[in-house]
Amino acid sequence: MSKLTEQVYRTLRRQIMSGDLAPGSQIKEERVAAGLGVSRTPVRAAFLRLIEDGLLVSRRSRGAFVAEWTGRDIEEIFELRILLEAHAAGLAAVHASPEQIVELRAATEAMRRCLEDKPLDFLSAIQTANSRFHRTLLEASGSPRLRALASTLVDIPMVVGAFYVYSDSDIERSIQHHLDLQVAIEQRDRALAQEIMSVHLRMAYLVFMRSRQPGGGEGFSEAEADLPAESDSETTTALVKVES
Repeated sequence: MSKLTEQVYRTLRRQIMSGDLAPGSQIKEERVAAGLGVSRTPVRAAFLRLIEDGLLVSRRSRGAFVAEWTGRDIEEIFELRILLEAHAAGLAAVHASPEQIVELRAATEAMRRCLEDKPLDFLSAIQTANSRFHRTLLEASGSPRLRALASTLVDIPMVVGAFYVYSDSDIERSIQHHLDLQVAIEQRDRALAQEIMSVHLRMAYLVFMRSRQPGGGEGFSEAEADLPAESDSETTTALVKVES
């Protein structure tokens, strides 16, 4: 993926997840390209990736539409994750092997390095390392049934891309929660591991919902400015400039 495509993708993904691009609204290549000051080529590539992510839906002869995700959908997903993953963290404190604890450390260190070095795709890389951490923890729970149930929630598109609405300080806090979880698991403290995971996911939910409120993107590490919203009935949302 080119640098420009990555920037367009990151901008659009953040706008979808923050709710600035409303669920069910149509977005057009030519409008996005004009609004972001780029050609249609990187926009088309970004659209294809967002469709693969499940955040855009392609409709024959009509174009691309933002997938339908309501505030209640997101709230329910996080409520279920808190219940299941907090339980999994407690079980991991009992059952995690030394190798799994090492893997948890490695995933957290990968997140820390990404934030420090900030490669072009650092948000995607952080998300990958974060997913690696949570999947390792589910595996360490020793419960295949619990792992199967929780994994379906971890894979939901609006959850997978959560770091696209995080500020640097939000990411740092998330990494610290991972470090705290490692300590609780290493010390075989089941209650503490459960509590930390619950706090971790509750904070993730608060950050996510903050981004969907007016002015909620002010904590983003890259500066963004709104462009005027299109007035036709198909598109009722505003786009933002590509981050530098």
